[in-house]
Amino acid sequence: MKHISIKTTIPGPKSSKFLSSFKERNGGWMSPHPYVHSKQGEGCYFSDIDGNMYLDFASQVASNPLGYNHPTLVSVVNRYKNMFPVKYGGQDFVVPEHVELLEELVTITPKELNAAFLVNSGAEAVENAIKIAMRSQPATKFGVSFENGWHGRTLGALSLTNSKVVQKKGYLTFPVRRLPYDVSAGEKLQRLIDAEATPDEIGFVIIEPIQGEGGYYVAQKEMVQEVRKITKDNGIPLITDEVQCGIGRTGTWWGIQQFDVAPDVIASAKALQVGATIANKKMFPEPGGISSTWGGGHVLDLALGMATIQTIKKENLLVHNQRMGKLLHARLHELASEIQDLQHVRGMGLMQAFDVPSSEYRNAMIYECAKRGLIVLPCGKQGIRCIPPYIVTETEIDEACSVLHDAMHVCKKRRFIKIGDYYHAR
Repeated sequence: MKHISIKTTIPGPKSSKFLSSFKERNGGWMSPHPYVHSKQGEGCYFSDIDGNMYLDFASQVASNPLGYNHPTLVSVVNRYKNMFPVKYGGQDFVVPEHVELLEELVTITPKELNAAFLVNSGAEAVENAIKIAMRSQPATKFGVSFENGWHGRTLGALSLTNSKVVQKKGYLTFPVRRLPYDVSAGEKLQRLIDAEATPDEIGFVIIEPIQGEGGYYVAQKEMVQEVRKITKDNGIPLITDEVQCGIGRTGTWWGIQQFDVAPDVIASAKALQVGATIANKKMFPEPGGISSTWGGGHVLDLALGMATIQTIKKENLLVHNQRMGKLLHARLHELASEIQDLQHVRGMGLMQAFDVPSSEYRNAMIYECAKRGLIVLPCGKQGIRCIPPYIVTETEIDEACSVLHDAMHVCKKRRFIKIGDYYHAR
């Protein structure tokens, strides 16, 4: 049975060498986690190139839902190991895997959403969701997103994002109005319609059912249902950004299903292994209105996406995610009752988070956890998110919470210093 095993300082000597070169040559340097993957792992555990074994409660930012070396996915990869190329111009040159994933995908979507456009990433999925929504609203003057939202880094998606100044500084944006992520959102949306624009001038409303990078805040059901009613009554397309919470992480295929409503458009990616914009076939623009050279063209990714959906069905992982999510949520509450600095436990399914007193505390906590073999992620201003693979067990949740407990006891002294790229607790 796998378990955490840390043999070196973190980062280890081999990892440090690679990270130093990465920092020097990589134009997008953002202080990555303090190790370099060995590409070896099993289940919820992986090893770095220094031989340290970690428990992964980050899931490659929700992109690795079935963990490491899942036998079904390994068999898929093995089928393609002697095939070249594995990458085609997917919108111009069709491969069977493209059609097969489309067919599999629409088995798990709301019934009116019967077509999808496959692309490379979540930002592209959002970008194309914007396009097809605006195509149905030719008088569009602006779009509507939510405060604290995160939708991607392409310029359209970034216009909708409301997270950190550094992400938008110096970049052009298109007109957007913002709604508060609370029960007043419906009232504010209705006021936009009454005072600022006719419904056909509002291109779309986009919402994350559970905010991701912005903090793992769960929308209030009353708010989501009211916003859906207003958009439906006024013919305004509602887009749900399911890039992080979709494909089963919340315990339902789509986060929006937790609120008993259906959107007009879904943007998906991460766990799906490809990006996808999903809507009714009638909403998509005329040929040439959208396209993508590699969209739907990476055969291995398409096959892995289909196998992921099929595995979630076969192994009944939606129910498992609900059960393990409740357990993780309860364990975090137990920690919060013991340690005052662990605050505001929140989440849905295997999308759980909590806050600590400051961003420095949070950054030091993440490093302390890594030193002890647990990988977690930041979110919001001072939040930590726990997003394990869908195959996580009760034993692994207990192991993770034990590490969180020990790391918090170090950090609760609230003395931190930044050495190199990492915050250290003192």
